[in-house]
Amino acid sequence: MAEAARPDGWISDVDRQAFATATGVLAAVYIALSMGLDEPYWAALSVMMIANTDRDALVTKGILRVLSTLVGVSIGFVVAQWMEGLPIQQAFLVGASAAVGTYGKQRSAYSYAWFYGGLTFMLVMLFSMVQPQDLYSFAHYRCYEIVIGVVCGTLASWALGPNAGELHARLKAQVVAVTPENALRQALIAGFGAIVIVIIWSRFDLPQLPQVLISSLIVVDTDPNATRHKGWQRIVGCGAGGAAGLVVIGLDATDQIWWATMLFLGIFSFARVHLAKTPNAYIGTQSAIAYIITLVDPGPPSSLFPPLDRLIGIVIGVSIMTVLVWALNPPRTTEKPA
Repeated sequence: MAEAARPDGWISDVDRQAFATATGVLAAVYIALSMGLDEPYWAALSVMMIANTDRDALVTKGILRVLSTLVGVSIGFVVAQWMEGLPIQQAFLVGASAAVGTYGKQRSAYSYAWFYGGLTFMLVMLFSMVQPQDLYSFAHYRCYEIVIGVVCGTLASWALGPNAGELHARLKAQVVAVTPENALRQALIAGFGAIVIVIIWSRFDLPQLPQVLISSLIVVDTDPNATRHKGWQRIVGCGAGGAAGLVVIGLDATDQIWWATMLFLGIFSFARVHLAKTPNAYIGTQSAIAYIITLVDPGPPSSLFPPLDRLIGIVIGVSIMTVLVWALNPPRTTEKPA
């Protein structure tokens, strides 16, 4: 699909929204840092993940992301306290939340809420398994990080993106085009895969379990070929964004002006690919995600090891879930809406 051009000149809607996204990311990061939040890159990721040239779609994603985070954190925090010290039950709940979120993603007109609600519940449960003493602060800060990102992304788009200054926006439902049977199959695969990943992680002490699981669930699709394509794009994007981030760090990430400038320019460049609506747009999405998690620690990164751990986690998650989707799905059939 060609980029939409503005009627008054040479700046396309994609360029405007990419600029707004980069501005929103920078604002979200600095606000999160000023508040002393544990993982400011979640605020930046929220800006990136709701970015869209369609204002209705952006606002819909933003609202659903905030609501699903609040619900997932609240329920997850209560359940995690009941399940503390019970690893088998905790692993089962991680798998169940992955399955429910994946099913809702396939069958709901507001799939984003189901998926990120399940994902947030799962993250709270995972955190209770590895750092139960810090569960309250994690749940508390996670809500702040997501809200900051959504607000910064929405305001930046309103001020700088396509149709800047227009307040009109409405919730935008998706068309459900997946049969209940196929959605249930993918949900069971996602749930089983999540449990397998938790077991492998605990046995081999793999890095960054949350990144492993998030990466694995995002690529699950009703069509195994689409999962393979998205998984390949995610790995390529991870390599591109991660490499770019490591170059920035290697040159001089401790210089605030250099770090902020390169964060802005990198997000602007990757967001243009993400927003372009081409078959390979997801490479831009993943490149931006990898670039953010590489460059944004609690401040400019001073070591390469935390970013490398997060990047390794992404590759592990995609690889494991892609193999499971291929192995457990039947030969491709024509999908008919329910």
